[in-house]
Amino acid sequence: METEISIPDEIRKKYLQRRRNDLVALKASLSTRSLEEFKRIGHQLKGNAASFGYTDLEKIAIAMEAAGLRGDTFEAGKQLELFEKWIQDHPIEGE
Repeated sequence: METEISIPDEIRKKYLQRRRNDLVALKASLSTRSLEEFKRIGHQLKGNAASFGYTDLEKIAIAMEAAGLRGDTFEAGKQLELFEKWIQDHPIEGE
């Protein structure tokens, strides 16, 4: 469930664009079986997703970081799929 928080459209668009960049980095990370990006990006999103009202993304981020910390490529792959779906469900207006 997401909470509506008043954030200017331009800032929200930049946030969503950065998540698309994160997706590219996470795919590269998983392809090399190095999960450093899962730890880093998961930790970062864990801290800021709820600030933008994306509590569902926060849950994905927590699991993503945990998978990275454990070196669990299977779980990282599952979270990557959820993250990609989340991105698809949150298009950037005007694109």
